[in-house]
Amino acid sequence: MSASPAALDALLQRADLWRGGGCAPHAEAALASGFAALDAVLPDGGWPCGGLTEVLAGGLGIGELSLFLPALRQLEAEAGWIVIVAPPAQVHAPAWQGLGLPLSRLLVVEAEGADAAWACEQLLGSGALAALLAWLPSADARALRRLQLASSSTRCLSLVFRPERVAPQPSPAPLRLALRGSDSGVQVELLKRRGPPLAKPLCLAIERPLPWSRLTRGAPAATPVRREPHVA
Repeated sequence: MSASPAALDALLQRADLWRGGGCAPHAEAALASGFAALDAVLPDGGWPCGGLTEVLAGGLGIGELSLFLPALRQLEAEAGWIVIVAPPAQVHAPAWQGLGLPLSRLLVVEAEGADAAWACEQLLGSGALAALLAWLPSADARALRRLQLASSSTRCLSLVFRPERVAPQPSPAPLRLALRGSDSGVQVELLKRRGPPLAKPLCLAIERPLPWSRLTRGAPAATPVRREPHVA
């Protein structure tokens, strides 16, 4: 027996029903990215709080942290800690504070390899985090699945940074991005989202810690810079 038009309309309004031609929201909460063009193509209308977001960066210092600063500034103190796991360079505390992120909520965990992934899983399970930023270049599929499972039961902004070379590998993360530097800021390609593929990458104007001309000449991205939030 076919459903009545009224019943079908009601069914189509359900939040847990995904239409194949559109994006399916999956997080209980989301943080506006600070970029209207990006929010328009993210399934949740912003960065998901709950579930893993995998960020594949084409280099260090191309703006991979600047992209998330507007969202991090929105986190209320009651939401919990902002935790950095296995950063690729020394954390520059004055720069973080200068960018509006209080040091009293910032926690840095130094770990390597499997220990770093294990630390992330324990932190997510604690329920005390507002945001997790982890650099896990060698994480395997099993470790990523465990992190996706742990993050899906939280309201935490869970970001895992990995090198661009792992793009061909499958990932359990519902949202997967590839970032590349450009003359105007950063180029964002949505490799995976709960929805149809994005036709072309987005070019976003952001404040980069080093001038693009220096980065393209091979200057080290970990050079001391006043406004770079993650290096000394």
